[in-house]
Amino acid sequence: MSFKRIEQKMKEFLINIDEDSNNNSNIEIEDLEKKLGKQLHSDYKKFLAKYGGCSLESRKTNDDVEFDVCYRPIEKDPWMGVNDETQLLESFYGFQTNADNVMDIDNEKILFWDHESSHPDKDFFLIANSFEEFILSLVDEPIGTDDNDSDVEIEILDNDFGKLLFGKDN
Repeated sequence: MSFKRIEQKMKEFLINIDEDSNNNSNIEIEDLEKKLGKQLHSDYKKFLAKYGGCSLESRKTNDDVEFDVCYRPIEKDPWMGVNDETQLLESFYGFQTNADNVMDIDNEKILFWDHESSHPDKDFFLIANSFEEFILSLVDEPIGTDDNDSDVEIEILDNDFGKLLFGKDN
């Protein structure tokens, strides 16, 4: 039910699927779940199987105005300007292992991991309470109308997987 809402939202954007990231995705999903010892949420599994690693482009871009695809986080991260309400979405990494953002697999929350944080007690920031909520928060933002100049790439992983990759504890 909710994946249909995700698919509908994704139709608002041009989707550039990374050809290398979508090969045998069901096998990769099973391998990832075995490695984690946990099941991924069904919406995210369906997303990985259908889109794998991908980038999104705005359909609104024209000769006069260029748009970026952005998301609206619940908590602002340190890379956002004071007046920024959105953050640039550069891409979904699919199964790549260099993570900037994580999914808490037990709670399904989407978190921004500030791996350059100088505050070790606060290096995770809440983006969305679920994967569906994250996708539904995507918006087209005209380029150059705000100070949102940071380039943040998105990878959705779970915290335990991030710990395996980076030896990082929350």
